Amino acid sequence: MNRNRKATKWVAAALAVCLALGPAWSASASSNAWYDTYLTAESNLGDDYYASDDSGLLAWGESYILDSYLDLYGLTKDASWLDKFVTHADTVVATADDIDNDGYLGWSSPRYTPVEDDNWDFEDASSTDSTLPAHWTRFQSTSSTALRTTDHPPQTAGSYAVEIRTESTGTKWQSLYQQLNTYEPDTLYVLQFYGKTNGSAAKGRAYLRDKTTNTILCTVPFENTAWEYKTTECRTPAATGHVLEVWLGHQTYTVPNGKAFFDNVKVSAKLPFMVHDGVIGTSIAKFVRLIHQNASLQPAYSAKANGYRTFLESHIVPRWENSSYIGNTWAPLSSTTGMYKQSANFDAFSHTATWTYLPYNQALAYANLLIVLYEVNGNATYLDRAKRVGQYFKNALTANGTAYNWNYAYYAATVEDTSHANVDLGFVLDMYRNGQIFTGADMDKFTNTLTDVMWNGSTTAPTLTHYVNGTGATDFSKYMSNWTELGQFAMGVFPIAAGQYNGFTPTNTAYLLTLARIMKWDRSKIVNQGFELTTSTDTTQPAQWNRIGSTASTAYLDAANAYEGKYGLTIKANGSTAQQVNQTWTHWLPSTSYTMTFMGKTDGTGAGGKVYVKNETTGAIIASLSFHDTAWTAKTVTFTSPASPTDVVRTYVTNDNATVTNGKAHIDNIKLRVSTDAW
Repeated sequence: MNRNRKATKWVAAALAVCLALGPAWSASASSNAWYDTYLTAESNLGDDYYASDDSGLLAWGESYILDSYLDLYGLTKDASWLDKFVTHADTVVATADDIDNDGYLGWSSPRYTPVEDDNWDFEDASSTDSTLPAHWTRFQSTSSTALRTTDHPPQTAGSYAVEIRTESTGTKWQSLYQQLNTYEPDTLYVLQFYGKTNGSAAKGRAYLRDKTTNTILCTVPFENTAWEYKTTECRTPAATGHVLEVWLGHQTYTVPNGKAFFDNVKVSAKLPFMVHDGVIGTSIAKFVRLIHQNASLQPAYSAKANGYRTFLESHIVPRWENSSYIGNTWAPLSSTTGMYKQSANFDAFSHTATWTYLPYNQALAYANLLIVLYEVNGNATYLDRAKRVGQYFKNALTANGTAYNWNYAYYAATVEDTSHANVDLGFVLDMYRNGQIFTGADMDKFTNTLTDVMWNGSTTAPTLTHYVNGTGATDFSKYMSNWTELGQFAMGVFPIAAGQYNGFTPTNTAYLLTLARIMKWDRSKIVNQGFELTTSTDTTQPAQWNRIGSTASTAYLDAANAYEGKYGLTIKANGSTAQQVNQTWTHWLPSTSYTMTFMGKTDGTGAGGKVYVKNETTGAIIASLSFHDTAWTAKTVTFTSPASPTDVVRTYVTNDNATVTNGKAHIDNIKLRVSTDAW
């Protein structure tokens, strides 16, 4: 790990956060303020998105909730978090549909597709009539019956809306309309707007009309007297070349003095986005992976996991190469690189875009889905795609001192921003954890990007820059979900996140996930409890655990001896000196009863195993538990923490008898909690 000008601040930062959070612990409902804050935020935000059929809301709202539930299960082993996940995921999967009639279920959104009517917010006036919105045409109406108004919705930006009035005589329609710029044939479009009326029986109406066939494709009637958001869906003609128009007016023209108001009238296609499928799909795939790797969970959850897996493998993954509507978006570029393209069959982003390959985060999100599923199904094509995309992205990284810098896309000079970089890092982390493409040295460089380039260096008011090259404002500073995961490689990551969230209740679900990740790397509970994560310098050494008198051959991650997940920790006696690992325990409450739990077993040779807690300041062993079981057995020990909060305390794992050469002890799922807490 590089040690430069900011590295020396890491220990100070950790201490500062510890001291700052001290009062918060004692004032919280449990002993853990992070957890209490998470519960409060989740109760407010947790149900906001999962019933939506908008892929944008599912990706950038619900996926964070799903990921946080998995993190909370990992921390607490409370299956109620998995039950919440299933409740949400069942609904998310059920919202997938086949609106493009290609035989594949999936999600879609109109949020990012081109808006096909111009001046949809009515901010621009006609060059010849200031009362007429530019690009809109009056039908049988005048400047006194169809006009711009400053009575606009408080929910929208801008200063103008339009008001359409019926005649005083009530003899003919008064309307505004506009021809759409273009349309994708046989495609679902969304007509959306804000509308209200003056309460007249004339009411209000917006509709989409096929002028060529004189057919109304969809209509939205309304009569509310306060501004409300309105939306409906319409399918366009299967043939090209039709003239489509959006119309604004009333439900009847015979009622005099009726008023209908409109703003933000948009017509846009509801299209699939690879990034959304990738982000949502990855969250669901992580559940599948969790159940696949943990036999104890399979009786309760294997049916759900198998159903989700079938859905992802049969629909979400193949639609991006085999769909008759989307087309094949995979582009092999060389024997080692490849990238995903925007569909050539429709314009999902712009009618004028000239780029071919997707922005990095969009392709990486989908490749992340592939690598997570690969851990479950071993599909060689999934791995090949993920590796090629990973190499393509790695080739685009540039050195920024001892850190990495990269742009938003291959075609853009814009540097990647802190928020979107979370998507990039999610893929990079999963690839590294699978031993693919990205090395420990790469992970150190990504970590240095955070700690040496983006961070302001403050231990009391930490912030991050808007861009990964250290420039820009701090508006994205709290978007740290996968940046916080770099705590695997450096202790200094935790205080950068924790310092921003101390006393802060998340206001969106991305923040909620960051809070869950802060709990994951909080040393008051022991970090890397399941020994699943490695250091950047040694793939046999568990991250954030230190070898003490031991080596890679006597203290190592062991795939053959894991209680659950991919790895457990094995300690092998060398016949003379203690072979150990330890982790410094911080953020603990003084003079408080704590309970340590873990799963342990041995090879039965007599070396046995032992876990103990030592007050390094006084030299006292404040807890110790030996074990000689030859099958996985749950172990528990309760003890009282030191009275002095400044004492240095560490947790050790070793053999019970170091003189038994090559005797092995195996341990997994080690945890510390205040004895009165549930976890």
